[in-house]
Amino acid sequence: MSESIHYLGDTVGKCPYDYYAEARAREAVTWEEPTNNWIAASYNAVRDVLTDEDTFARPLPTQIVPSDKYTRIVASPFNLVGEERLAHRRWWLDIFNPREIERYRAGVVADIVEATIDEIAPRGRAELVADYAERVSDRVIAGVLGLPWRDDDYMVTMRANLNKIEHYKGIVYLKPEDAIPHAEVALAATYEVDALLRPYMEERKRTADDSIMSRIWRDDALDGWTEDARYGLVRTFFAGGSDTTRTAMVNALHLMLTTPGMLQKVRHADPRTVGVFVEEALRLVGTVHFRNRFCQRDTELEGAQVRRGDKVAAVIASGNRDAARFGDPDEINLERKNPRQHLGFSVGIGACAGSPLARVELQEGISRIVNRLENLRLDPDAPKPGLAGSIFKLTTPVHVLFTPQQL
Repeated sequence: MSESIHYLGDTVGKCPYDYYAEARAREAVTWEEPTNNWIAASYNAVRDVLTDEDTFARPLPTQIVPSDKYTRIVASPFNLVGEERLAHRRWWLDIFNPREIERYRAGVVADIVEATIDEIAPRGRAELVADYAERVSDRVIAGVLGLPWRDDDYMVTMRANLNKIEHYKGIVYLKPEDAIPHAEVALAATYEVDALLRPYMEERKRTADDSIMSRIWRDDALDGWTEDARYGLVRTFFAGGSDTTRTAMVNALHLMLTTPGMLQKVRHADPRTVGVFVEEALRLVGTVHFRNRFCQRDTELEGAQVRRGDKVAAVIASGNRDAARFGDPDEINLERKNPRQHLGFSVGIGACAGSPLARVELQEGISRIVNRLENLRLDPDAPKPGLAGSIFKLTTPVHVLFTPQQL
């Protein structure tokens, strides 16, 4: 097994792909005693778990954290149910409609990507997580919300607090007992984020503009939402939209730089080729490796008898490499038909409604950096990248060299 992984809870900070392959080779769905979890490893099993939320429900905040006091750390619109959930999803899909997405692409996304490349171009070296992908993803989310993305001090403070929240969340889903010492820090960080948002939220409350933050106060879809819930929505969107896209961008760039000839295929390529590379990267080295669910009734899942109350881990990163679904599943295929049929953004009602924005960020963030920075390559003398995290897997650090540019 890769890095001596024997069960899902042992994947924290390790490369899990050999373990996933062995899980698929055993059965589509298997029981793992150490974590008391069913492991859904095949594409079909993962898809079925994620699309059937009546049978395989998302854990409620009160099932995740040790006390109601901490529910605001993990609460999100995904915890809505029924028509309220559908209405909220329609609201996001309306925000990220194709016309608006192209406006973002040509406007705030392009501006931020170019500004961030300008910052590193004269140096001849960069660390792609902190110097590039995190800055791009944080700034884009801030830009579409209506926050001051050009204010470095503001953005650094926001990121520091989001990191405290995400650190807790990264632990609590797999090893809740290990997360207890971090709960108070994460809780305090949620209030610090609210304090950072407040001047801008209050301004958008008074004066309308074309930002998402303005719509959060005015759109009928959010009628009846409390002020605290609206702040929570912004927190969730910022953290979820930024962290996942940062991770996907770094993982994709590292994949490109470690796959012989791939940089040359993507550099100055047409939009279709760039788009397919992004989809293949999302499939092979996507951000979210698994999602936990609770079974609501006795059921059969790919031959396994799952009982009411059982926990099921839908291992997205395993399903995305299932040879029963994808030809040459461990390889990048820029001619792959239907390249978006991976599970990287989930499926069903729980599919990421912000995926159109994420795709634009990834396409622009990858194509523009490889087109602008000549001789882009990994730094052979820098520390080697590893995989950090559990549910989210980030390749870090990724030190690169390139020909310096005089701007």
